[in-house]
Amino acid sequence: MDRRAILKYTAYVTGYAITAPLTSAFLSGCKAEPTAPDYVPVYFSEVTYQNLVAVVDTMLPATSTPGAVEIGVPAFMDLVVGKYTEEEDRLKMMNGFESWLTTVQNNAGNPYHALPAEEQLKLLNALDQEAIATAESLEGKILSEDEMKALQPWWLDMKALAINGYFASEKIGTEVLAYDPVPGPYQGCIPLSNVGKTWSL
Repeated sequence: MDRRAILKYTAYVTGYAITAPLTSAFLSGCKAEPTAPDYVPVYFSEVTYQNLVAVVDTMLPATSTPGAVEIGVPAFMDLVVGKYTEEEDRLKMMNGFESWLTTVQNNAGNPYHALPAEEQLKLLNALDQEAIATAESLEGKILSEDEMKALQPWWLDMKALAINGYFASEKIGTEVLAYDPVPGPYQGCIPLSNVGKTWSL
């Protein structure tokens, strides 16, 4: 993968519509935190939230590092989507998610959260590949900002929200990523080997 492809993919993952509300959420102190088991979603319906939890768990499961569900990413997403996201972007994301969940249930005979993990991963990979292909098909087209925003796949914004919520959480920032609350002097040119693992900002 060359640098251009990496930058392009990063733009897809970062999302298009979610950047501003995510920044607002972070500036107001909103972050993913471990949630109580009886967390009641504020914006999502309980059924949709149950599927959101399953989707986030498929994306970022617990391995040698904490999983996204464990650190409260679904609750963070519920808050950001419900409180900080523009109405137009919220509707696009919610309608897309609900429509996809309906298709999954109609085709598989069960809701996403009740499917085996292998099938969940297969469905999510297909959704991801389709969204990236759609985003790539928009490259080079002369469109207004509103037209481009409307055509960007909803899934990339939702995925970006989950990933950003995960890496911006205090637990991941301080316990998984390299963290130094009082960094030393600025050194603009050092060997990459001295950097070590990815740093928390």
